[in-house]
Amino acid sequence: MKTHRTITACLALVTLTLASLITSDANAVDEGWTVSFAEAKAQAAKEGKSILMEFTGSDWCPPCKALHAKVLSQEAFKVEAPKNFILLKLDNPRDKSHQTVEEQAQYRKLSAQFKVTGVPTIILADDQGRPYHRQVGYSGDPPDKYVADLKQKSTILAKRNEFLAKADQAEGVERAKLLDQAIGLIDNELAMSTYIDTVKEIIKLDADGSAGLKAKYESALQVGEIKTALTEIQGGLRNGTPDEAIAKIDKLIAEKKPTGEGLQEILYLKSLVKFRGGDKETAKKLLEEAKAAAPESKRAKNIDEVLKNVFGPGK
Repeated sequence: MKTHRTITACLALVTLTLASLITSDANAVDEGWTVSFAEAKAQAAKEGKSILMEFTGSDWCPPCKALHAKVLSQEAFKVEAPKNFILLKLDNPRDKSHQTVEEQAQYRKLSAQFKVTGVPTIILADDQGRPYHRQVGYSGDPPDKYVADLKQKSTILAKRNEFLAKADQAEGVERAKLLDQAIGLIDNELAMSTYIDTVKEIIKLDADGSAGLKAKYESALQVGEIKTALTEIQGGLRNGTPDEAIAKIDKLIAEKKPTGEGLQEILYLKSLVKFRGGDKETAKKLLEEAKAAAPESKRAKNIDEVLKNVFGPGK
């Protein structure tokens, strides 16, 4: 009996020790990171650094796990990255038992604000939380190269600030042009969602359209609105029918009367819905119309691949 109690006690001690080590390792990996956007901004302002936001799905996303294991948990990253960035982890795990309600709400808010549609997504932002770089996925780079590439992206912030400083000394269309150069350094979709006040000012300053900026940014804003509407329509497909989705798409076309990339995005989704409904002939025609609407866009290149791989010879 005494031997049995001794063995039981030893096993309990081993279990407790292992649990302690696991917890210690997990805490070590997350050392130096915050989960509060407000705290990250305050610390960034205090230390004169940028914010590195990691949008992740820590317990279900393979590329996220690879990025964590091969870069974020490595000594080269843990030593060098904090010299330039305040680290902010924004996690969307399946198991949310270790998160607060505030953390979950923050993820939903920021992922929508920064147009995060896939993880891992890394966003670099200034100390006010205004982004200047976004990258999605993990390329497989080792930690030293990964950190060096992120540090190099800081040149975008320096150039943006240079144009903004010049804009502060200018008026009218000249100011509009400098503001355009500043936010033109940033991913267009990200700029449209996070520099909206600047965009509206550019449109106002070029009210007569003489610089071509009014039309440029009104079109970009419309594309953003259309993408948001299409995301909602696409989400409704889970519970609705293809015919209901098509009706909503046609209504959107009638209301917005889009051209260019806006029309392209709408026709692209309409083609997808038709294809899923089994009408491949109409789906192909819609894709061809979508490409013609904005033949030089990124979406057009994607459409080329779809036409080749799905509707090409022998398909």
